[in-house]
Amino acid sequence: MAEDKIDGREATWRQLLPWTELFRGFQIALDLNKLLLAAGGILTMAFGWWLLAWFFVVVRFNTAPPTWESGGDRSIKSPDKQKAWADFRRERDEWNLMYESAGIGSAGQRFTVDDLANGPEEYESFKDLGDKQGDALEKAIEGKDMNEAQKRLYRTKLGKLKQYAALSTWPWWENRGPNPYLLVTGQAGIPWEAGRFWDWFLRDQMLVMIEPLVKFVRPIIFFFSPRTTGYTSVYFLCVLLWTLATWALFGGAITRIAAVQATRGEKIGLREAVRFTFKRIVSYLIAPLFPLAFVFLVLFFTMLFGLFHMIPVVGDVVVDGLLWWLMLICGLVMAVTLVGLVGWPLMSATISTEGTDSWEAVSRSYSYVYQKPWHYAWYTIVAIAYGAVLVFFVGFMGSLTVYLAKWSVSKTPFVSVANREPTYLFVYSPTSFGWRTLLLEGATVEGRKIVENGEIQQAVYDDYFGDPDQSRDRLHTWNKIGAFLVAIWLGLVFLLLLGFGYSYFWSASTIIYLLMRRHVDAAEMDEVYLEEDDNEGPYGGHFTPPVAPVASESKSASSLTMVEPPTLRTPPPAASSIPESPPAIPPAPSSSSPPTEAEPPSSPTPPKPESTEI
Repeated sequence: MAEDKIDGREATWRQLLPWTELFRGFQIALDLNKLLLAAGGILTMAFGWWLLAWFFVVVRFNTAPPTWESGGDRSIKSPDKQKAWADFRRERDEWNLMYESAGIGSAGQRFTVDDLANGPEEYESFKDLGDKQGDALEKAIEGKDMNEAQKRLYRTKLGKLKQYAALSTWPWWENRGPNPYLLVTGQAGIPWEAGRFWDWFLRDQMLVMIEPLVKFVRPIIFFFSPRTTGYTSVYFLCVLLWTLATWALFGGAITRIAAVQATRGEKIGLREAVRFTFKRIVSYLIAPLFPLAFVFLVLFFTMLFGLFHMIPVVGDVVVDGLLWWLMLICGLVMAVTLVGLVGWPLMSATISTEGTDSWEAVSRSYSYVYQKPWHYAWYTIVAIAYGAVLVFFVGFMGSLTVYLAKWSVSKTPFVSVANREPTYLFVYSPTSFGWRTLLLEGATVEGRKIVENGEIQQAVYDDYFGDPDQSRDRLHTWNKIGAFLVAIWLGLVFLLLLGFGYSYFWSASTIIYLLMRRHVDAAEMDEVYLEEDDNEGPYGGHFTPPVAPVASESKSASSLTMVEPPTLRTPPPAASSIPESPPAIPPAPSSSSPPTEAEPPSSPTPPKPESTEI
């Protein structure tokens, strides 16, 4: 018996080093359909965050923070001054938390002694520090009777700006670090200064690369903050649900396009991807909610434990002393569940690739993360490093594009003489990635530069919008209208550039899922679920079954006669005369030419109906 031959496959770099598949991320992410989906998801998420912030702030909070001085009558109403301070501290912390997340009032709030003092006595002793700055503040801190931890706290925070509106800022105004064009040309300084590169990369560039994951994790971090109250917990939970719902649709559609493209090298349309996602939108949405629901279930159990903890003596000795190991187990379970959420992007990739339900998406993501943690970590590091380079390159090209558009128009002959420098068109341009700083470079108001040392001088910038009759440098109404319309175009371009980072994030997550599936489940990289049923064809398109071509009219007509006439049966032909193709059923006999038994009819033709003349 001959031995079976085994065809050897030529070894490739992708087989030897499978993580090089991640370098296809740029090609897969740079697709107009994915960029449009990413831009739509960014806008949808931002609008929901802004609406929730507005609602929860208006219902409860004032624009100004509560202060101990303004609430000084607390000590009169309450005989316990420490309890009055505790009530004030709870209100102040809640306001600060909503200022940091939802953006109460306007930006520019700074840390004061009200935020840092640990009690009314410390406040009274240190409240004079709020009037000092620089060396005077340092000397005053050194002269106070406080421990080193307190001194360090006052040095690092007192007078510093507070973070503002982390969950309600529109994408055009978020701080994403210095402008890439200014960095490349050496005009921004950072990160080329000694010791600043990794600080810039980890604080700015890497966070831009994983921004979808940051947006998902940030409300969870706020939710578990010790400053959170019942009211703010509801707000953060609503933000989280809106984020999950947004990327269940848009992220699911992006991963579906990426899954088909990464496995089969083919692209599907935007409508087909959205239709595929809509059919499974519940699975996309519920998959990340399973772990969160499990955490809340464990939390409910710990709250029941806390009811027994509240019993004096018995709670201390019996409940806490003997059964606290149960709480440690609950804490470990919640920690493992929350850490496993780093596989959240794999859930959407699972549904898009396998066409499966939410439970399998959860089980696969957790099994991949915990069974092969080093593989997942390595793929993630490679994807982030490569993606950071891509995002920086795309940001550089976008910045260079808008800068050259402005620069080329400014070179029009006599444009300065006519006072028509195009710089004023960018007063409403996005501030994110330093676009406004880049585009307002060189603009002056009454001889004063708007951009000085790489930063916008707010006082000079505000003069741009003053009375135009007082200075030829100030803006008229038609100047502002033109600048507003230009800002719309810049905003659309900025969204597409920002959308590339989101598109790459979901595309790279899909490739990482395929690589993890290959390691854990030994599945091939080119396996993907394709819809092929009566209503849908491959990739979700309309499926039309193939129709066999009609050879001739006689053959079609003869195939319609399914029953032999009962009056006469033709015996089967001899074995030697059986044709290769199945014989057609003979026509019905007529009285003029009955069929003979000697030979079968050579060319069966359907009987022609006799015409009846009236």
